[in-house]
Amino acid sequence: MRKKLLSLLLTLSLLLSLCPAALAADDVRETDFFTDQEHTDVNFADMEYEHIDGEPILEEMKAVAELAADATKAGEVEERFNALADEFMNVLCMYTLISIRHDQNVYDEEAMEEVSYTNSLYYNVADELTLLIKAILESPCAAFMKEQLTEEDVEYYLTYGGMTDKEKELADKEQELENEYHTLAASVVVEIDGKEWTENSAYAALGQGELTQEEYDEISLAYAIKRNEVLGELYLRMVEVRQEIAKTAGYDNYTEYAYEEIYQRDYSPEEIQAFHQAVKKDIYPLYVALSTLFNSEYDVDVYYADYTGDIALDIMDSYIAQMSSELKESFDYMRDHGLYDSGFGENKASTGYTALINGYNAPFYFNSPYGDLYDFTTAVHEFGHYNNFYWQPNGWNDGGKSMDIYEVHSQGLELLFSYFYPEIFGENAQMVLDYQMSNLVASIYSGAIHDELQQFVYGTENVTLKQINEKYRQLAGEYGLVPADDPRTEMYGWCSIPHTFTSPSYYISYAVSSAGAFAFWLAAQEDDYFAALDEYLKFTALDYTLDFQESFEQVGLESPISPEYIEDLVEALMTALDVEARLEAIPSGETAGFTDVTEANWFYEYVMALAEAGYVTGNEDGAFLPRDAATWGMLAELLDVSEKDPDATVTRLEFCQMLAGDLELAAEGTSPFSDVDDAAVTALAELGVIAGYSDGTFRPDGVLTRAELCAALCRAILAAVDQAA
Repeated sequence: MRKKLLSLLLTLSLLLSLCPAALAADDVRETDFFTDQEHTDVNFADMEYEHIDGEPILEEMKAVAELAADATKAGEVEERFNALADEFMNVLCMYTLISIRHDQNVYDEEAMEEVSYTNSLYYNVADELTLLIKAILESPCAAFMKEQLTEEDVEYYLTYGGMTDKEKELADKEQELENEYHTLAASVVVEIDGKEWTENSAYAALGQGELTQEEYDEISLAYAIKRNEVLGELYLRMVEVRQEIAKTAGYDNYTEYAYEEIYQRDYSPEEIQAFHQAVKKDIYPLYVALSTLFNSEYDVDVYYADYTGDIALDIMDSYIAQMSSELKESFDYMRDHGLYDSGFGENKASTGYTALINGYNAPFYFNSPYGDLYDFTTAVHEFGHYNNFYWQPNGWNDGGKSMDIYEVHSQGLELLFSYFYPEIFGENAQMVLDYQMSNLVASIYSGAIHDELQQFVYGTENVTLKQINEKYRQLAGEYGLVPADDPRTEMYGWCSIPHTFTSPSYYISYAVSSAGAFAFWLAAQEDDYFAALDEYLKFTALDYTLDFQESFEQVGLESPISPEYIEDLVEALMTALDVEARLEAIPSGETAGFTDVTEANWFYEYVMALAEAGYVTGNEDGAFLPRDAATWGMLAELLDVSEKDPDATVTRLEFCQMLAGDLELAAEGTSPFSDVDDAAVTALAELGVIAGYSDGTFRPDGVLTRAELCAALCRAILAAVDQAA
């Protein structure tokens, strides 16, 4: 036992340690794509929210409108209008600040009330300011205003009719429902056998071995159904309000309204349906292939390492400098002024975004982490947004780019940053790249499926929750997410997407932008990396007046929404990543991925750690059989113990007594389990090597499974490491 335990410890201490990031060169690569902007020197911690009384602002707007009738007052009108424009920007600034504060603690009721108040104030002030601009343009004092506007702007303002009381009321209702969503989403629990579970607590218990896979699956399904009931009812109320918003604005349904008015896309809901069909045909098989490659290379510690807060940013720092001096400038500004919150927080909203704090002209990066590698890729992703906002003009009449373009900024940077993975992740670089590639490919099909679902929701009169669940199941089959013979008639996973509730019709942006972002990465594989990087920076610096497809045309690239592009993209990625050859090279199961062990299994990291170390193998079909009984023969292969009858199964109590005896453990307390009072069991429980079931039992006479054996051995090794440290 001693020699084998020591060899396991040494092997696993290597497998379970993150390859440290190599120190990158300090050289900063000079670039000059962006126009300098002014930014505040105030740290985020010192930015204070101020409750703004809107009445004086609205009264001043009326006064300036009346004053504009006198041509001799043009100078005063200009001066007072500029002050009002600053007031408007301050309202927007306060709305962003209080929204961030609320997302940092969704149970802060005072912040929630201020979010609703400031949202309503913003709509009122924006509406009245637009009417004031119209009044000035129609007055003898119009000259200074026309100098700041394009012909298109002038036409817009002159034809603006103002928000009706009904429109303002609907905007307030929508904000209230979004606030309700954030609170509800964070508080959904399901009770099983007298114990309450959340999605995260169940997943954590599974990972710790406190739940069997069957118990976890039961809780997970019950939670999905409960979440669907709770959030589904709220969603239907949201749909009703948003349909009213669309019809009040003259649209047939909210999808059409959102595409044109909110996201200002250069394609319609009808036009994107050809993209949906191309994605169904070509994308999901590529995702499955990339996921298979990732799982075959899976490294536990790299995947589950802590990348929250400053950890990911520290890794990124010097590599950002090697990419661009302008990227480095915006990156340093973010960190120097504390304009980010990407650490764990018990009460944080489960979302991630980058927002511009107007008035300060300071972007802010917010993320509620998952606790795995996704937090690292998210940090790079959101910095792509951050850099764009940092260089974007921030005046009252400066327009923003389309959401589709914004997502190219983020996903493009994610892909191009992978150039440095060999230095950062060493021998795990390919694994991380495959993980990232599978995620970005997944964003194409998930963006398409959720867009198609929402087109159905807003295109169906008086839609019901059952109809939505059934439609999602139908689409899941069409997109290949479930097998053809899956017996379910309803699926509930759509409720897990925050954007569905807070930013309807947004998700297609992830799909078309991801498809487009791959063009920059593919160019980097075929040509000089920095030439491709410069094309990306050039794209990011394009003027906001260019539409999504027009922006790609500007840098000589094809429109990402054409079905032909999707077909060519899949072929190009298969070739560039050498997918087919690498799939053929995956071993059948001796030391790599097993056909019956997936990342979703609670025992995944334990089985894979022992497999990578060469201590466990699968059968000739590539299966590990994790739920089969562990035998004394298997223990004899792993540990220095008597084989007894090699085919005889091992009980949970027998294993504990054998392991505690060899480790010479002694219990210090009482048994934590209701059905066993054995010193060996107690000692191993105190050490964290074994765990019981959710009902407080240990089930000592139960058969030890192969997965449980792997988990207990790995935990014993890690406990030994902790004691030796």
